[in-house]
Amino acid sequence: MQGRLRPGTRLVFSQVASRFGVSPIPVREAVRQLETEGLVQLKPHTRVEVTALPWEQGVWAYELRMVLEPIAAKDATPLLTDGQLARLGGLLEDMRADLDGGEADAFTADYYAFFDVVYESVPNRMLVQTLLELREVSKRFVRVHRCDADVLRGSENALRRVWRLLRRRDADGVFEAVRAHRVEALERIRALSSRGRERRTGV
Repeated sequence: MQGRLRPGTRLVFSQVASRFGVSPIPVREAVRQLETEGLVQLKPHTRVEVTALPWEQGVWAYELRMVLEPIAAKDATPLLTDGQLARLGGLLEDMRADLDGGEADAFTADYYAFFDVVYESVPNRMLVQTLLELREVSKRFVRVHRCDADVLRGSENALRRVWRLLRRRDADGVFEAVRAHRVEALERIRALSSRGRERRTGV
């Protein structure tokens, strides 16, 4: 999920078992679970490889988030407590400090934590669960394709605008601000995809 094992990497049962101090049996069970989740692929002669994560899957995840995340944020707006709004403000300050200190991983963690606080007040828990699943696809995508910085560039300013609208309880404004943020991220993903195709085809 963190992209440390690149697509095509072979998983050798004995090596995995040794790394985690277990027998090969639970490793086989874990690999079967990973296969059902589409994270590994079983090849002939019991070869197991990390699956690729095509650009299309990343684009699809961002397209769905663009539609669903503004709805969730709008629904949460009138229900957020003063304490939650204060936590959001604190996370924005943390994000600013992360940027000043060049702490990319901490910035990403605080970015997602911001939305986690918003999600706490979304009444439709199925919507939240769907968004969390889409987020995991997105996170794996940007790690595998090494485009975290490109996708999250300018996010702190976008979330500051969202926060101001949340404090004003402007649900429609929150909807538009979150949607604009997601549209921008999707456009960056599509631009990166286009540049990747150009490099592969020599255009």
